[in-house]
Amino acid sequence: MQLLGLTWAHAPAEDIRTSATALLAEQRPDGGWAQLPTLETDAYATGQALVALQTAGHAVSSPEYRRGAAYLLRTQFADGSWLVRSRTFPVQPPRDTGFPHGKHQWISAAGTSWAAMALALTLPAQPGTDSVQ
Repeated sequence: MQLLGLTWAHAPAEDIRTSATALLAEQRPDGGWAQLPTLETDAYATGQALVALQTAGHAVSSPEYRRGAAYLLRTQFADGSWLVRSRTFPVQPPRDTGFPHGKHQWISAAGTSWAAMALALTLPAQPGTDSVQ
């Protein structure tokens, strides 16, 4: 989110570059990112990192972006979703929204959104549409 915020705020290019470099340094050997250093790699952090990098001007054709996209494709479920494990303490009874992954469905829905956005950025623009590049 820091990189997204810097980019959206039109921060100095050096600040954006420094933040992007720091984010790239956190990419894991499996190609993805984790929400915290002590947590497993997941679709939420990976999708968000990739969207932030692309928003900041990092090419979706770069090796880092391609490794992140490959991680997402490898971990996607057949129903199109991704499982992101919840780490909250339950303070209210869970509500089933119908999204897969049971008690993890709320964070998984958000993670699936980030992952889908990141992968959509890799698609070529169709004639007559605005480019996402």
